[in-house]
Amino acid sequence: MSTPNYGGQPGPNGQFQGQVPQQGAYNPQYQGQAPAPGPNGQFQGQAPQQGAYNPQFQGQVPAPGPNGQFQGQVPAPGENKSRGKMAAIISVIVVAILVVVGGGAFALSRLGGGGYKSPDALAQGIDSAFAKNSLVSLAGAASPEELNAATAWQKDYKHNGGTDWSKLMDLKALKDYVDQIDIKKSEMEYTVDTKSDQVALITITKWEGDVEIKPELADKIREHYKEAKGSDLTANESQAFDKMKQEIQNNPVSSGNVLKNFPNNKLTLVSVKEDGKWYLSGYMTVAEQFLGTGSAQPNYSANFTDVKGASSPEEAVSGMVDALRNGASIGSEDVYRYLDLPERRVAAVYGGGASSSGYSASGMGGSGVQVTWGLSSTKVSGGAIVNPGTTSITMGQYKVEFNGDSLTVSYPDIDVRTFRTTTKTMTTKYTEGLVNPERLGVFTVEDGSGWHVSLVRTIGNLNLLAASDDAVNQAIDGLWSSTGSHDVDVSKDEMRDLALNNKPVGALLVIGWNFAKNAQ
Repeated sequence: MSTPNYGGQPGPNGQFQGQVPQQGAYNPQYQGQAPAPGPNGQFQGQAPQQGAYNPQFQGQVPAPGPNGQFQGQVPAPGENKSRGKMAAIISVIVVAILVVVGGGAFALSRLGGGGYKSPDALAQGIDSAFAKNSLVSLAGAASPEELNAATAWQKDYKHNGGTDWSKLMDLKALKDYVDQIDIKKSEMEYTVDTKSDQVALITITKWEGDVEIKPELADKIREHYKEAKGSDLTANESQAFDKMKQEIQNNPVSSGNVLKNFPNNKLTLVSVKEDGKWYLSGYMTVAEQFLGTGSAQPNYSANFTDVKGASSPEEAVSGMVDALRNGASIGSEDVYRYLDLPERRVAAVYGGGASSSGYSASGMGGSGVQVTWGLSSTKVSGGAIVNPGTTSITMGQYKVEFNGDSLTVSYPDIDVRTFRTTTKTMTTKYTEGLVNPERLGVFTVEDGSGWHVSLVRTIGNLNLLAASDDAVNQAIDGLWSSTGSHDVDVSKDEMRDLALNNKPVGALLVIGWNFAKNAQ
């Protein structure tokens, strides 16, 4: 299933934007129904991509392309898949469809709300939806909190001229993808374990299935990708879609044990309670899959609803960082109280509590690293974005100082002839060329308890980051002249096409060039 990366809609590789990445055979994302990755990036009909299966969560844009690259990015040729590998991918797709549909556009368009009266009712709904090949019935299964966080950025999203990546995520596209996936058989056995009044585990212990992925799925993804891009595909992009279709044609049907790619042949889904109803949590499902068996046992009874947030957006960021620097674990209330609910639940249950085995940043504490906070914030729809402002960080002879749109780095320099040490500085206007530099920061939200950091909204917000076309062109020319085409599978023109059509990617290249040109 997926998380976290958290709900989503398909990207050009058949993945759903906003979905958190999975690891190995099963790898859902922390950005829509659980999580993130990169400036775009992620829960939601899922198409096999080149490489490990990696659905993204809704709200993450641009989503990876047919080979896991960003939308608009020229796909590099991937290696051929064996029939066994393809069968494994298809098997995992069956599992992913649950969150795919539960957290996708159907959920956003549902009438009369969603949710289930109990974890048992939710488990029965999952079983019935697959057995009857009626995935739309799961339209209300996804956590509303996770969906809202994953899709918040869409309120401010405006496509750039002929490029409109939202066409990859609309209801028509989703229906086209799902129509190419046919679940002919599903026999499931499961157990339900209610851990607290807020958390329950649904463990699928046996799942025999028969699923067919139609080769036309690749054609549908290609069609909507081209429509969204607003221009013809490059040779590499066309080749990637051709390979995707061939891989499906080689082995379109998967039958047998759906859980064979999961540890111990079982899959545990996490259900959470919100406003009196039970939903699937993509983020917590991913955490359960990868952290639930770690040395720090999950704290299912953790209090993550009755907490005190920060008094300001700036305090939400500085308070959380300072708590980590002072040795608190992520699972300590001193830390997770500063997080928004979707991330807070994961941290409280799977972060290790206050024990020394929990995840922390205590190595940053003490006199080794000193931080002088000077954060600033900008109010935007749905919350506030916290920027570095005039914050400075000192570690020994090294110092990093922010000052609005510039960053100054001071560092020791040793003369090899005299062995004398002097201090050198380098100042970079790192936001130069950006049209909305205020979007470069940490997204915070306010509720009845105060301000909280939202990692998912931060990732989604970066999808809105953009630079001027002149700045993008200068960055491409500058980076290309500095590095040439070493280890790059695309041409300069293809890279320019990617950066101009995919605004957040272009913006990141501009930021990178701002640093690179000062380091020359």
